[in-house]
Amino acid sequence: MSNPAQMSPEQITSLLNKVPFFKKFTLYEKKRVAGDSACFESFSPGTKIIKDGTRDTSFFILIKGEVSVEKKGAPIASLQTGDFFGEMAFLTDSPRSSDIIAQSPCLVVKVNQELLNRLSADIREKIKDQIIEKLVQRLNKVTERLRVRM
Repeated sequence: MSNPAQMSPEQITSLLNKVPFFKKFTLYEKKRVAGDSACFESFSPGTKIIKDGTRDTSFFILIKGEVSVEKKGAPIASLQTGDFFGEMAFLTDSPRSSDIIAQSPCLVVKVNQELLNRLSADIREKIKDQIIEKLVQRLNKVTERLRVRM
């Protein structure tokens, strides 16, 4: 995986065009995100991106790669390009509830308050809308599983 600092905004924009999280963003908005190279990080396989119990108010959008979600060493889920993680700590300022480990070379957008402050209100709203949409999907899945059990 290329070092994000060595990638051009055009290369990053091209990657963002392939990520479902950014599907409702205009080309201009994607370029604004891509132009903020400080928010892009890469991780090698086996790297712990998030450690259970730590405090941090960032969340991550997986631009490229695959990560595992683990609790006490037990796998809970696998996330792919386009998924995001860490949003609960971002939204609630609570400790991390699981480990997130890179399973392949990964490129992420690290979204924190500093990044949000540099982006326009329209872009911030679209980021929040994507989080809400995904949380509603997750809640619907859990509700459906509970219905099946009853």
